[in-house]
Amino acid sequence: MPWPEKVIRQFQTIPPNPIESDFHGAYNKLLNTLFPPDTDFTVVPQYLKPASSKSSDYIVTFEIFFENKPVFILELNKPADLEFISSRRAADVQIRERLGDLGGQCPIPTLHAVSAMGTRLCFYHLDTTDVAADIIPLDNIPRHPSRVNDIAPMQRWDCDILDAEGEGRLRSVVDLIKAACENIANA
Repeated sequence: MPWPEKVIRQFQTIPPNPIESDFHGAYNKLLNTLFPPDTDFTVVPQYLKPASSKSSDYIVTFEIFFENKPVFILELNKPADLEFISSRRAADVQIRERLGDLGGQCPIPTLHAVSAMGTRLCFYHLDTTDVAADIIPLDNIPRHPSRVNDIAPMQRWDCDILDAEGEGRLRSVVDLIKAACENIANA
């Protein structure tokens, strides 16, 4: 099922050579379409300080809460970040840290997350029932001790939210989240 025209229209307003804030309205509209305001879900924008003191930029995430508990994270990055090893590495580290921070509060068995670089998506998830669980995709590319190496390959951002495949993958994750939350509500 294609995105509603009002969602597509928001993405069409994004200018050429956008910065991450150009995507705030589009992703806000999209997430509120997937998690409507008249449900027990709440879309909450977060502006987090980066762990590194080298950057003055804030990390922008949308966190989806079910009855005030986190069930989904979407982190925004500008499209140009996809081209740079260090930017992909930073985005990967940030989403993993956020999954680690929120995993213990998540009321469902899996906390899902997406790193969005413009409209390109990389999907993550964490088994919240196992404290020793790894975040998927695995962080299994060793860091080089003296230079920046590619620990978050560009190929991980392997679909586009505006294409049928990207829409389908995101909708599948949302369906899993909603089903898990429905199980809580019916328990």
